[in-house]
Amino acid sequence: MLAKVRQILNRMFIGSYVANRVDQVRTVNTKNGIEKQAIFLAISLTADFCLGTVIFSCVQQSGYSPQLLPQAIVNSTESTVENLKLIISWLMQNPAGLKLNSVLSRALGKFFLYHIHLWVTYVYLLIPALIDLLQTLSPVFHFLPLSLQLSILGDMLSVLCVHVFCFYAYARRITYSQINGCIALARLFAGKKYNPLRKRVDSADASLEHLFVGTMVFTILLFLLPTSLTFFLVFYSLRLSAMLGLEIIRRSIWLIQWLPCQS
Repeated sequence: MLAKVRQILNRMFIGSYVANRVDQVRTVNTKNGIEKQAIFLAISLTADFCLGTVIFSCVQQSGYSPQLLPQAIVNSTESTVENLKLIISWLMQNPAGLKLNSVLSRALGKFFLYHIHLWVTYVYLLIPALIDLLQTLSPVFHFLPLSLQLSILGDMLSVLCVHVFCFYAYARRITYSQINGCIALARLFAGKKYNPLRKRVDSADASLEHLFVGTMVFTILLFLLPTSLTFFLVFYSLRLSAMLGLEIIRRSIWLIQWLPCQS
């Protein structure tokens, strides 16, 4: 049970931050140079707190403050929604001159537009909780270490970017299902089938009716695949962009915690 809780916490920025700091404290023992390790840990914590204070002061002097973050989230949400709607509307037509299936592209477009509406509702329900959190943290946010400030920011972005990962998961499932269907039907034409019990491809006899139905289904899946693949590639690119931003925050936290503490 504790292992599962730790695994969940490690997926969160704040949970990973706490776990790393706890592991660093545990390395300070009497067997392997306690004075040296304690000095490195003290330097790391001091630099972390100093960087947090300095950078937060610079951000405040630039005109930004934690109280303005909810309004910034609303503005970025509206901008993101408009851009996503433009992208989906573009995909519902003939993007880059591609001749996609108009019926499937419209169906997928309406499906994702509906989920955009759900995501906007989710964000607006989440903003009051963020306001309460920021009001609670604003008196002490100035004194928090930089890695913890980045952890809080990373968790907020992860919660707000959940729609990108959902869109990617939907497009991935649809595309992979079509690809797996084409592969299975291609095996049927070759007189083979996949045996899930033995996890291998065995030979199989197919009647004329099976081949006829398989040919029709294979043709439908094959001609619909470019449309699903186009949606998949677009949302895969959006997912990569979101993951890149989160990975930059994660690497920055790791660098702040690691650099002074290594011998």
